[in-house]
This record gives sequence, structure tokens and C-alpha cells, in this order.
Amino acid sequence: MPASSMSPASLLLLFSSLTLVAAAISADEQGGGSCSPRTCGNVTISHPFGFVPEQETDTKCGRLGFEVHCSNNTPYLGYYRRKYRFQVLDIFYGNSSLLVADVHKLDDFRNSSSKGCHVMTANTSSKVGQPFSVSSANLNLIFYNCTAETAAAAVRRDGGLVETKCSGGGTLVRVGGHYSDSGSYEEYSVEGCGATLVPVLGTSSGEANASSYEELISDGFLLTWQPPSGNKSNGRKKTLIVLIPVAVSLLFPCAYVLIWHRKGQILCYLLCNKTRSRNESNIQKLIVSYGSLAPKRYKYSEVAKITSFLSNKLGEGGYGVVFKGKLQDGRLVAVKFLHDSKGNGEEFVNEVMSIGRTSHVNIVSLFGFCLEGSKRALIYDYMPNSSLDNYIYSEKPKETLGWEKLYDIAIGIARGLEYLHHGCNTRIVHFDIKPQNILLDQDFCPKIADFGLAKLCCTKESKLSMTGARGTIGFIAPEVLYRSFGVVSIKSDVYSYGMMLLEMIGGRKNVKSMVQNSSEKYFPDWIYDHFYQGDGLQACEVTSEVEEIAKKMTLIGLWCVQVLPMHRPTITQVLDMFEKALDELDMPPKQSFCESLEHPVHKLNAESTSSATDKAYAVSEILNVEEISLVNSEFLQ
Repeated sequence: MPASSMSPASLLLLFSSLTLVAAAISADEQGGGSCSPRTCGNVTISHPFGFVPEQETDTKCGRLGFEVHCSNNTPYLGYYRRKYRFQVLDIFYGNSSLLVADVHKLDDFRNSSSKGCHVMTANTSSKVGQPFSVSSANLNLIFYNCTAETAAAAVRRDGGLVETKCSGGGTLVRVGGHYSDSGSYEEYSVEGCGATLVPVLGTSSGEANASSYEELISDGFLLTWQPPSGNKSNGRKKTLIVLIPVAVSLLFPCAYVLIWHRKGQILCYLLCNKTRSRNESNIQKLIVSYGSLAPKRYKYSEVAKITSFLSNKLGEGGYGVVFKGKLQDGRLVAVKFLHDSKGNGEEFVNEVMSIGRTSHVNIVSLFGFCLEGSKRALIYDYMPNSSLDNYIYSEKPKETLGWEKLYDIAIGIARGLEYLHHGCNTRIVHFDIKPQNILLDQDFCPKIADFGLAKLCCTKESKLSMTGARGTIGFIAPEVLYRSFGVVSIKSDVYSYGMMLLEMIGGRKNVKSMVQNSSEKYFPDWIYDHFYQGDGLQACEVTSEVEEIAKKMTLIGLWCVQVLPMHRPTITQVLDMFEKALDELDMPPKQSFCESLEHPVHKLNAESTSSATDKAYAVSEILNVEEISLVNSEFLQ
């Protein structure tokens, strides 16, 4: 049918369809573009990996999460600025796998001092996040940290245990079967010893000798990744070449028909819907600009169907209601319907897209979102073990999870924060780190959730400019409430993390039952006093068997809650502290709010000392209150 005989509506529909198809195909071709093959050492880096040269921090090609950093002609997989996770030994593109070595585990043994090397306390698998997983072809190399007496008795009982070369004794190693995602290795446990698991590939025959543990770690282990579902064909590019000229050629007759034949109706329609159409167009362009990495956009009717029409309510907070749901592929999800939606939706989509591009084992996965008028919803991965607060505030929290598991959870949360602060293309400050926002999957792996108060900033900037306070009282950093304590930055999250760490050790609700007039006692001061006075952590029900773990968590927590941001470590330094032995950590100084305000950098110019003291006391009182949500969030409401 010739163009002149087509109705205006048909021409408009055809033109719009062709234009959108062309834009979608173009975005699909550009998203996660291929890199030209590069070489680092003896390893060839090509798609889906992106090559990051020396002194640079990012690459413009390759899939998200597949960055390979080339440092001193050695390839490393990971996002750490001060440390890389794994050295890349080889990449097998044919079966979507790569051979990597956890070189830092090896350094723990090679750099042993006169004190003797210490067994690392974090499993290698805790460093592995999406889009990679540990292959089941690997064997388990299990290290045990025991007392010398316990180790000697264990070796006599079990011939599979081998003593390491660490001085002082007490460190054992064994090979314990093939790796499994379940993380259940009870048959290889040694009573009275802490265990750390390191996957190794072993020999081609699937064997390994525990006494050669350094060589096994150096030879590496296998990671796998999931290739994209289906390959792009050249036919798409040909279609793009054909569709664009056709769409452009139809623009002029379409415009002619619309203007001259139905001018009155079209003008009325455009005037009535101008604002709404412009907003939707801008939103659609924004979504397309993120290419294939953008989370899926759902209609409200689809979201209602996913949640069985809002039939299974999981909970409700200050910013929305959460329902349990199921996607078409059977995956269970949590759907959060947001309250008080404001703005035209562009800021909401921009922030959702930025968070949707995150890919880390300790960040909850965002599957999709809904934006339909004032209706807004977020679709997350469902966590069967609920949130951390259900365990640390229980009657016997350490018996519920165990100190080793709490320790792993603390490290996992720190790794998630390190990724938000340094691993994303856009730096994300969470502003609401607390036990209620730490979700636990089926293996009790922690995942940071609820970005309702988060704020984005440039990766080169760590300081933030913001109006109003945000966070949960009891975990909020002093400088967020009162700027005289310092600038708001990524270290505000470090304070919240430290306060949560102390909660995991003592559980403030448990502590308050032991202390009279507890509202007059700043919680970190109570922990500090008991720790410093030499009575250990008995008041927090810490036994001698797990005292080293609890003391390390306490010291790190007290460093994180230093009143002035300049005295706090970064979250990357926190991870370094977890890697050290307890006797390598210094005791942090005890600070008061009044003394902090008198610091030369933060001393008030226009207020008297008494006024500063009054405000410092007020801030300390506010910081000691629990779970009062602040309003005024502009993000994801």
C-alpha cells in the first residue's frame, strides 16, 4: 500500500515502531561492546573481558564485572584499588572458564615473620562474586588454626592432616574432596580448630597432596562464567542499516499528513499530553542508553501478577511495603512498592540503573523495576533467611549463627561496601547500613539491601554535598547530623558499619538489660570501657574459645566509630585489618564529642565553648537512640 493512501495514525505507528526498533538494535549492539584482543604477560585478554592498563581504573569495553587489570605485566581479576583479588593464569574462552590464583593467601605463608604465619580467616570463595562462580571441578584445600596441643592430637587421630611450615605449630592442612556451592563440609571439621577453605585445581587426574599446599595455591583454581543467552548475528546489523533510511524517509510524508490533514486533532492531542510524553520519552532514552545492562522494566499489571496480586506481605518500612513473588522462570523475588513517589521519574530511573549495574556477591541483585505514573516498585532477589537483626538480637545470637559465621558475615558486608565505594563506575554511599538492611541468603551469605537513602557521586570524589540528614538514628555518623564534626563522605558508611559490628558483638538490646541508666551511656563507650579495663568481653557473653575473633571485631568496630571522619579507616583499610592477626592491631583512642569539636580542624568560629559542648552532648544523645528513621530522602521514595 503506498504511503499516500495510509492513514495518519498508521504512518505514525509505522514510523515510531521502526525508530524504536532501530534504537533498540543499536543499543543492543553497543552494550558491553567487544574489546580488541590485548596481551598481559602470557594471557590474551579479549571479549567478554575488558583490558584495564597500568595506572587506570576502568575500561570502556567488555562486560560489566569482567575487568582484567594489567599491573607489572601481570593480569589480575577484580576491582580493588589497593589489592587485587586473583591473579589470572589462563582464560579458556571455549568453555567459559578461567584459571586464577589467590596470591594473597600464598603471601600469608611466604611473608611469615618471627611470630609465625597465621591462617587466613576468610574463605577464598567469599571474594568470588557475580558474574563468576567457583567450579565444582576444584578440590578443597582446608586449613585449620588450632592450639599446638589440639593440632598434635588431631594429627595423631587423622592421617589426612598435615602440619604446615608455619613456626609455632597449630596450623594444619588437608585436601577435602571436591568443591560444592552448599559449603557443607562437616565431615572434615576438626574439633577445637577454626577452618578456612581454599579451592585448588590439583593435578589433571583430580588428585592433590596436602603437603604441597603452597604449590597447589600457586597453580590456581577454576572459575566459570555464564555466557550470554544467544549470540548476536550479522543479520541484526544489516537490519539496522535497512531500517534507519526507511524510518527517515517516512518522516516527511508522515509529518505532512499529520499537519495538513488532521492538524486540529493532533495539535490538541500534543498540547494535552506534551509534558507526559516528554517525560516518558526522556525516561525511555535513559533506559536505552544503559543498553543490555539495564534492569528490566515491568508494567504495574505484571508486577501485581508476580506478587499474586499482593497476597504475601513480607514486611513494611518507612519507604515502602515488601511482598513475596515469583518470576515466570520460577525464581523467588521480593517486590518493594515505594511510598510517596515524587518527581517526573527520571531521577528514579537514573539511580535504579546505576544500582542495577552493580554486580557483587554481597549486594542484593536488582532484577527489575516498575515506573507507571506514580506507581514505583523494585524487584529484588528473595532472601530466605531474612535479615541480620533477626539473629543478633535473639536470646542467644552467637549460638544461632556461631562466631565464625558472624565473622564471615562481617567480612562479606565490608566487601560489599568496598565495592559500592570503589568498585562501581559511579560511587555509591549507602547511608543506611544497619542489621535490618543486611539480608542473608540460603547459605547465610550477607547482601547489602535497601538503597532508599543512597546517594551517588563521581568516582573521583569522596566528599558529598547534601541538604538534611539521612540514615537511622543509632547508626548515623556524627557529621551527617552536625557538619562541625567533618564532611559527609564514604567514611559516613564506615561509621555505620562499625556501629553494626559492635551490635553483632554485644547486641545493644542485650547490653541495655545489664546496664542501669543505659540511655546515658554512649554504646561504643560502654564496649570500649569493658575492653580497655581488662575484663574482656564477658559482659557480651564471649567465651575464651572465640575471644580472639570477638576481640578483633571489637577493635575494628571501635576504629570505625571514631567521632571524626579523618580518624576512621576507609572500608578498604578495614578489610586489610581483618586479614591481620589480633596482635598486629592497635587499640584505637577513645574520643569524646566535646574534645572532637575542639579539634583545630573542626573548632567552631562563631560559637562559645559551652555552646559547642551543649551541641556535642545533644548529638551524643541522638546517636544513642535506636531505629528512628529520618525523612527527607529524595531517592527511591
